[in-house]
Formats: sequence, structure tokens, C-alpha cells
Amino acid sequence: MESEELLELGEHASRREDRRIGLTMAIFAAGLAMVTLMGHRLHTEEVVLQTKVVDGWAYYQAKSTRSQMYGADARLAELQGTAGAALARVWTEKAAAETTQAADIRRDTEALDRETEATARRANFFDASEVFLEISIVLCSIALLTGGVRFWQVSFGSAALGLAAGAMGFWPR
Repeated sequence: MESEELLELGEHASRREDRRIGLTMAIFAAGLAMVTLMGHRLHTEEVVLQTKVVDGWAYYQAKSTRSQMYGADARLAELQGTAGAALARVWTEKAAAETTQAADIRRDTEALDRETEATARRANFFDASEVFLEISIVLCSIALLTGGVRFWQVSFGSAALGLAAGAMGFWPR
């Protein structure tokens, strides 16, 4: 073989390797787009849930305050003697009803708070996946720039970590 043929063969082999690396980058980029989208959606869901939690605690506080107010009104009515006894019973019943409703609201809000925390944990897995896939793409870019396949090979390890983190994000807890 002549030297020109050897150079052409070397260039052809290099271009084939570059195409592999480019295809790998495209696959990693598609995975990156997917986990980024899922992470953004979960963070949005987390904000919506957190807003509901805040509303729930505000509603609980209102019910609790109203219960205390009715209890105070009942005690004031009792001070009126027999004339206020019937009114005191009504206020006491209202205070008890508000306390029961407040307890239900508290239980529901605590459950919603746990759901918010679980959503945040899932979103964090997608964020970690995003970082690992971005590192994989950078490693592929370095492989293209340097012409060395070692960076390309290492990128698969980072991509595997990214896929594992992404899979954990899909896992409901």
C-alpha cells in the first residue's frame, strides 16, 4: 500500500469513529431532553403542591382560631348564668365542630406535605440525571476535539449513572 492510501484509510476510520461519537452524543442529548422535561414538570408539580400545603395550613389556622373564639364565647355566655347556659352549649358545640374539622384539615395537609416532599425527591433524581448526561455530552465533545476515544468510552459511565438516576426519578415513592 502506498502512503496516500494509508492516509485515506486512516481518515476514513477516523470519520467513522467521529460518526459513532456524534451518534452517541445525539442519543445522550435525547435522553437529556427527556429527563430535563420530567425534572421541570416535577418541580412545577412540587410548587403547586406546596401552594396547596400553604393554603391547607392557613385553613387549619383559621379553623383553630375560630374554635378558640367559639370556646371563649361559650365561657362568656356561661358568665351570664342560667340565661346564657343555652347559648354557651351552642358555642361549645360549634367550638367542638371547628376543632374536629381543624384536625381533619391538619391530617390532610400533613399527607399533602409528605406528597410534596416525595415529588421534590423525585425531581432531584431527574436533576442529577441531567448533570450526568450533560457530563457525558461534554466528554463526547472532548473526544471529537482531541480525536481520542478514551473520553468517549468514559462518557458511557457517566451516561449509565444518568440513566440510573433518571430511572429512580420515575419510581414513585
